[in-house]
Amino acid sequence: MAEPDPAGSTGTLRTLRTLPRPVVVLLVGIAVNRMGAFLAIFLILYLTNLGFSPAAAGVVLTLYGVGSIAGVFAGGLLSDRIGARQVIIGSTLLSSVAVAAIAFETQYTWLMVTSLAAGVLTAAYRPAAAAMLAELTPLHRLVTTTAASRLGLNVGATLGPLIGAWLATHSYTAVFLVNAGTALAFGLVTIFLLPDVRSAAHTAAKARPAATEGEPAAGGGRGILQDRRYLAVLVAMFATALAEVQYQVILPLHLGEQGHPVSLYGTIIALNGALIIALELPLTRTVQRLPIRTAIAVGSLCIGLGLAVFGFAGGIWVFVVGALIWTFGEIINAPSLNAYPAMAAPVHLRGRYIGALSAVQSAGYAFGPLIGTTLFQFFGQAAWAVCAVLGVIAFGALWYGVQNRFTAVAPTAVKTPATT
Repeated sequence: MAEPDPAGSTGTLRTLRTLPRPVVVLLVGIAVNRMGAFLAIFLILYLTNLGFSPAAAGVVLTLYGVGSIAGVFAGGLLSDRIGARQVIIGSTLLSSVAVAAIAFETQYTWLMVTSLAAGVLTAAYRPAAAAMLAELTPLHRLVTTTAASRLGLNVGATLGPLIGAWLATHSYTAVFLVNAGTALAFGLVTIFLLPDVRSAAHTAAKARPAATEGEPAAGGGRGILQDRRYLAVLVAMFATALAEVQYQVILPLHLGEQGHPVSLYGTIIALNGALIIALELPLTRTVQRLPIRTAIAVGSLCIGLGLAVFGFAGGIWVFVVGALIWTFGEIINAPSLNAYPAMAAPVHLRGRYIGALSAVQSAGYAFGPLIGTTLFQFFGQAAWAVCAVLGVIAFGALWYGVQNRFTAVAPTAVKTPATT
């Protein structure tokens, strides 16, 4: 039985500098791919520009979202069966074709089909990339490496819309072709620069029963549905996602109802993003000194409570305080929670564990807007109290479900262009 080193054996920056080259390549590939992921942002505008009604465009975007949920499930399952590297290659290359096809399609039926396919294919790489990151990273560095991955994703998510908006002023075709190009580039980088480490890790996992805190980890016939602790983690992730998405739903409605300018909403979102980009990676070393259960559970609680603060009467300072608490919760929660499935899962089920967590998060983001708008319509700003309840539910589920000790299995990469 081995525990991840909570403090890390090195400082954060030194840890990143000493990461293996394949890890650095993977992190850069994830960031660039995220920066070029314009489809979900500009699909509605593209469709309405073609003359479709907002409702019809919404159906297409919904199909893309449904495809994304299916994609993370499929990507996780296939990562365990054929290997994370193979899934990344297949997902990125095929998604580049699907996204490019949307740029040249004008018939509504085919737009629905291609958007659904694009949703599946663009999402399938996510659990595979997380599984490969875990396979390439020592256990005690996984939270820090996950924080570095999130940094790249957040920077990409910040710069991507700006680049996409500039492209959209010239041509929506360019928007989707650049999106397809970044996916294609990631696939080619994976082919030529990333190793396949599945075989050794998969064999090692089958050779010994994985155990954590005295309980055998779910594996083989038991699967995720038989792992009660991990099911509690999934419940917590769903609750946290339901709460967190309300910053996109209830918050703008609430600010508008109170007569605040749109600029205040933009400032709150920018404050959250800037603090995460600036502080999450440096603070990860400190967070790792805590038991992982404490970091994840307290972080989810702070997310719910911070959002609930928005419901209190008061001036602009109420929104600033709420944003700070919510952001602090995200900073201490997200790196550890995103790293946790790879730590807790048997290695040969790692992709499925990662995919399940990503899928329930996507489901929370998908159902959250309907729940949030309904609650706000009937209860007004009191609807924010639901976020506090969801935070408490997540805290309890995580305190039960998250384990602090893990069995580490060192992966050995098979021979590829990256390791020769």
